[in-house]
Amino acid sequence: MYAGIVVIAAIMAVCVYLGAAASGSDALTPMAGTIVLGLYAAALVGVGFAVGGWRTSVAAEIVALVVVATYLIDLLSPALSLPNWFHQIALTSHLGQPMVGQWDPVGVVACIVLAVGGLAVGGWGLRSRDISR
Repeated sequence: MYAGIVVIAAIMAVCVYLGAAASGSDALTPMAGTIVLGLYAAALVGVGFAVGGWRTSVAAEIVALVVVATYLIDLLSPALSLPNWFHQIALTSHLGQPMVGQWDPVGVVACIVLAVGGLAVGGWGLRSRDISR
């Protein structure tokens, strides 16, 4: 999964670079900004691995729920003037604006922790279900 994310993020980065360069804009900054999309995808895969290690039957549904909830929280919190702490629940609120060069290190670290931690938790869950032991 992670290798697939790297490939897709690299293809997106090249496409963004070509589009920005064709318009005469700075191409490197938005190209680097696509890394955040890959990190966010890796974080979601980590959540899926973590849940799947314990209950494979609901892993996809849980990840879909996290994606939709994150999107709705990030979209509706400012529009409905909800408290800032509620808006901060969404992982996407911690990613900054990487396409213009404004990175939020907290979001980057959170994505990496979810990706690596989710893989570890999922592996631990699969190990506990191993019937060959």
